[in-house]
Amino acid sequence: NLGFSGTQVTFGRGLGVVVATGMATEIGQIAELIQSVEPAATPLQLRLDRVGKQLAAGGVIVALILVVIGRLGGESWGDLVLTAISAAVAVIPEGLPAVVTLTLAIGSQRMLKRHALVRRLPAVETLGSVTVICSDKTGTLTQNRMTVTVFEGSGQRHILDDLDAIPDQHPTALLALTAGALCNDADIQVTEDGDVTTIGDPTETALLIAAHKAGIDVASLRIHTPRAGERPFDSERKRMSTVHGPLPSERRAGLALIEEGATVAFVKGAIDGLLPLTTHVWLHGKAEPITPEERDRINAANDNLAADGVRVLGVAYRVIDTDGIHDEIEDRLTLIGLLGIIDPPRPEARTAIATCNDAGIRVLMITGDHPLTARAIARELGIVGADDHTPSVTGREIEVMDDDQLMLAVKTTSVFARVSPEHKLRIVRALRAQGEVVAMTGDGVNDAPALRQADIGVAMGITGTDVSKEAADIVLRDDNFATIVSSVEEGRVIYDNLRRFVNYSLGGNIGKVLVLLLWPLVMLIITGATKDAIALMPLQLLWLNLMTDGLLGLAMGTEQAEPDVMMRKPVDPGSSIWSDGWGTRTIWVGVAIGVGALLLGAGYHGVGTTRGGDAPYFQSVIFTAIAFMQIFQAIGNRSTRLPLHRLDWKGNPTLLLAAGFVFLAQIAVLYTPFLRDAFHLQPLSALTLLLCIGVGVLLLVAIETVEWRQRVHREAVKV
Repeated sequence: NLGFSGTQVTFGRGLGVVVATGMATEIGQIAELIQSVEPAATPLQLRLDRVGKQLAAGGVIVALILVVIGRLGGESWGDLVLTAISAAVAVIPEGLPAVVTLTLAIGSQRMLKRHALVRRLPAVETLGSVTVICSDKTGTLTQNRMTVTVFEGSGQRHILDDLDAIPDQHPTALLALTAGALCNDADIQVTEDGDVTTIGDPTETALLIAAHKAGIDVASLRIHTPRAGERPFDSERKRMSTVHGPLPSERRAGLALIEEGATVAFVKGAIDGLLPLTTHVWLHGKAEPITPEERDRINAANDNLAADGVRVLGVAYRVIDTDGIHDEIEDRLTLIGLLGIIDPPRPEARTAIATCNDAGIRVLMITGDHPLTARAIARELGIVGADDHTPSVTGREIEVMDDDQLMLAVKTTSVFARVSPEHKLRIVRALRAQGEVVAMTGDGVNDAPALRQADIGVAMGITGTDVSKEAADIVLRDDNFATIVSSVEEGRVIYDNLRRFVNYSLGGNIGKVLVLLLWPLVMLIITGATKDAIALMPLQLLWLNLMTDGLLGLAMGTEQAEPDVMMRKPVDPGSSIWSDGWGTRTIWVGVAIGVGALLLGAGYHGVGTTRGGDAPYFQSVIFTAIAFMQIFQAIGNRSTRLPLHRLDWKGNPTLLLAAGFVFLAQIAVLYTPFLRDAFHLQPLSALTLLLCIGVGVLLLVAIETVEWRQRVHREAVKV
């Protein structure tokens, strides 16, 4: 008899007494739970924060070293300050923020095409690190197409494959379906052509369809047996009650079994919640006092149905003296029987869970259904193995567990049944306390705290409430578990692409810094002095950063998935961006770029006097060599798993276009007079240009050779 804040009144008028406001209301308490959840940094944010600090320190050190070397060589303070700033800029991958944003945005767009709407951009990459997915059962792992298939009552089980025969052969089943149609908030409409449409909760619509197929005119039944009151379903009681009556003399459908003029309360819900309130059971056409043996039989029937993956609803009634609503209408009940409802698993869910197993991701089923029903579906989907006899954990068991016991339970258990939203919050906290990266699904208002607590909150787009969607990071437009797995794949692709960019950008930057630092030493060896100690002018460095870190780096954010992206273990959230050999790769590629540019520059030192012009010829050679080496470095960075000849060149047309544009831009800056003068360059001869391109090709060959050896090593380890 309470109207909760936030509830929409669709029609009518009423007078109420306000008993709570603001944060003291039910929705206020939910808001307080949501606010109590501290937002945590994503794994990507933590990694980039570490990288940023490392690069900032490296940039300052490089700048100071260049100032010292320049002063020893007699360079002016003005040139030194510009060069030092340029070197510091060269160390920092300026394109990183743009690449991160673009890559995440592209990933979000891809996910939207796969029915996942991203609400918070950083969550996209976090999906790639997910180690545990906590999923609802109904509608997410199953089809949410409920069908009433069996009735258990009067000591017998009836398979409801021929619903037309129910009125004559199964009067008790007819009474149960009548009760299910009246104690029901869904609606059914039947056209003159016999087409049936339903609106409402899938379980309740299944009851209406079964009643309709059994010959019950639901609309007429409800008109002649109007509802006088109700106690709505809630997740704690796990039942719903409605009051009807007094029953007319013309009692329709199964109501003929109940006396005329009676006011009846019908109750439907979980049998383990109904049975303790039951004093009688319908046997042989009348209500009989329930015996301990009958209780055991009902419990056994419930367990047997649940073990077959059938969702079980108990249906009961009570004749009352008033049409008012009070707690006693759900006491001293007469159990009519059990209705078994199947909700077939989604075919794609089996494949998605197998993919999760290959990807090293645990899937936990968290449901409000009976433990045996949940376990049967979980076994059918592959969440638990046929030889896995670990018992399911129920909400009641969670309530008596302390935090340490719950942490042990979430390690060993894959199915949690009869769980409330408050239990979900504790499960998420227990998993995160063990270092897991958790994705949690939810659709109700009370699920919002758990969705906010999880690393990735996943709300249902079809059945979800506005509050759950607001609290979530991702909304599934099709409420499908397979969409979550597709999103995890996109998250891994995004992390791979960001790693490629950081490897590419910092590898090139290491090469540039080595040239700047070691060129004075090269001059000292060649000439015995440190004259011409500046290998690259500040504007030349900025051009290289714009062309390579900018255009080519951005194009790497559009790379497609590696073939084994969902066959690897999840990325450890605490791991560095340099792990798995990426740090070594970055360093050796950077050294190769630096050495290649230094050797070419040394070979062409002194050529400028014969070609004329103010700009040293060697600077143009170094400048061009680095540009072409980074073009071929970008091509070699496309995949670490497949050789270049096996890559789909149409898979990333953006990179090919960017590489072509950078190549033409580099030619233009060398041979267009006003650009050449602005960048202090000299035009290169055809032979020199080919040498610069050849050094880039050699770098690509070196990258492919190293990757080939790594592939051979990985295959050997598998064997």
